[in-house]
Amino acid sequence: MPLTNVTVKNAQPKDKDYKLFDEKGLFLLVRKNGAKYWRQKYLLDGKEKQLSLGVYPTVSLKEARVKRDELKQQLRQGEDPSAQRRKQTTADHQHDFESVARRWHQNNLPRWTPRYALKISQMMESRVFPHLGSKPIDGISNADVLRVLRLMEDDGVRETTRKCRTYIQQVFTFAIAEGIAEHNPATGVIHALKALPPANHQRSLPMSMMPEFFGAIKKDTAHPIVKLGLELLMLTMTRTGEVRFATWDEIDFEKRLWSIPAARMKMRNDHLVPLSPRALEVLKQLHQHTGHGRYVVRSPNSISKPLSENAFLVLIKRIGYQEHTTTHGLRATASTVLNEAGFRADVIEKQLAHEERNQVRKAYNRADYLEERREMLEWWERKILGDGE
Repeated sequence: MPLTNVTVKNAQPKDKDYKLFDEKGLFLLVRKNGAKYWRQKYLLDGKEKQLSLGVYPTVSLKEARVKRDELKQQLRQGEDPSAQRRKQTTADHQHDFESVARRWHQNNLPRWTPRYALKISQMMESRVFPHLGSKPIDGISNADVLRVLRLMEDDGVRETTRKCRTYIQQVFTFAIAEGIAEHNPATGVIHALKALPPANHQRSLPMSMMPEFFGAIKKDTAHPIVKLGLELLMLTMTRTGEVRFATWDEIDFEKRLWSIPAARMKMRNDHLVPLSPRALEVLKQLHQHTGHGRYVVRSPNSISKPLSENAFLVLIKRIGYQEHTTTHGLRATASTVLNEAGFRADVIEKQLAHEERNQVRKAYNRADYLEERREMLEWWERKILGDGE
């Protein structure tokens, strides 16, 4: 006798699981904990199989019968419903947010530095995947994205929250291009986030204090590797990471060049750094300490490791200049002074390894300005040593 809605609704748990049969192989499995599951029995190649059709009451008796009839239709067409279910499950998994985000991440690796790629991956894994990872990419709403971002705001990481929103937005842009999503729920949510406080820009050292700052570094009792490394950073206008991970095979003393490979640059472009006379002297002194190893500015405590990330900041703090500058602020000082001195902006930006924002101009401007940059860095060297014009 076929099941009725009343029979299904009133089915009570017993000491053991039991089944209530409907028609054409459909039955209700009643667990001893009271849960009720729809199951369908069918024969394929002489073997009996079962397929889950959902949970009651989420799936009603009527809906379960519709699913049963669809399954029967698949059998008449020579298809195995279980195999089709597995195939669909795999496809659905490929289109969940985490899977799409990982494809987007992999797609962008060639233009990211390893450190930047790791930073994005860790942010996604800790902040986003636990909440959106298993959701179908085309089933995520603005409210879902906003919920994730507000949890981050509650943790007090507002700037990181905005970066995370940008990454989520890029994942959806990627999904739309793949044809697996139709809208981007991260686009408008920025207007629902808390306003950021006024930007606190990196402290930059006034040029009037530069000779004194330079002298304080030389007089300090820090390890020579740390002091020489910070001096090299100042002379070349490079970033902390570019100095810390510099290797001796990148240095050409004869051509007076430091060639930083794209893999280590923030903008993923090779960067040539002309070396001024003092920069060459600094490198020769460093070679006496680290020339037998790989890294130019290695850790004083390990021949195989680069200098620690905070070593330069610790030195700046110890000589009493932490309120006046950071390592990044030294680059800002150089940029300000060189612009005021009349050096061309394109040359300064090239030395700072800043990316051209105008994409059309970027496509046509391949100039390296190597000799102009060499002259500029030699002028900058004289300036910070205290004998500039």
